[in-house]
Amino acid sequence: MKSDQKSLPDWVVSWLSPARAAPYVRAAGAEGALALYNWNCQVSMALFELIGWFEVGWCNIVDQAISNRWQSQRHWLTDPTFPLHPTTREKVNQAREQIRKGGVANPTPGHMIAELPLGFWRFTSKGYRITVWRPYLSFAFPYAPRRPNPSDIDRTLPAIIQTRNRIAHHEPVFGRAHALRQLVTDIWLLGSFVNPEAARWWKKNNSALRMLNTQPSHLAHPRADSGRT
Repeated sequence: MKSDQKSLPDWVVSWLSPARAAPYVRAAGAEGALALYNWNCQVSMALFELIGWFEVGWCNIVDQAISNRWQSQRHWLTDPTFPLHPTTREKVNQAREQIRKGGVANPTPGHMIAELPLGFWRFTSKGYRITVWRPYLSFAFPYAPRRPNPSDIDRTLPAIIQTRNRIAHHEPVFGRAHALRQLVTDIWLLGSFVNPEAARWWKKNNSALRMLNTQPSHLAHPRADSGRT
């Protein structure tokens, strides 16, 4: 491995660090490591863009589905009678305090929706099937051929979150092409259940799947490296 890295240009090793360069050298050799890293960056950017579109839309979908049916004068995020688990309620409180620290004295629900992370919006999990999924979120998919299974959605959301976090930390995704193709397809499918026009726009304008399907020929079967770098 060290001898392979010595074959890399000095600036590549010093810029990336030996630890970060290592999985690319193992997968493509010194001669292909930089090209693989560059391709990994391009795929990651396309995925991050698509996940960003999904995250914004999903938060608003959940909020609208609940707001349309929550019978209260208060927004469900600020209403203590809405059935949030204590740990979930604490995330709302933390988001409110973070917004206040940023200079907004009286955060609105819109402020909090923008501040809360994607993990907050997993109301498809088992703990919310009766209290949130059944009376509220199950109505958020007007274009689905049948009511979606919350278990299927709840398997997709963690994969989206994990991929986003991996990309945000500049970690390798090149060895997960098959799983990432499936993830992109799942995002499009879920989007089409809510708004087919939006899903078609994502599909036309995002390059994630095209990038995943056009690996450089000498990197057609890179070995995955699952460790953090």
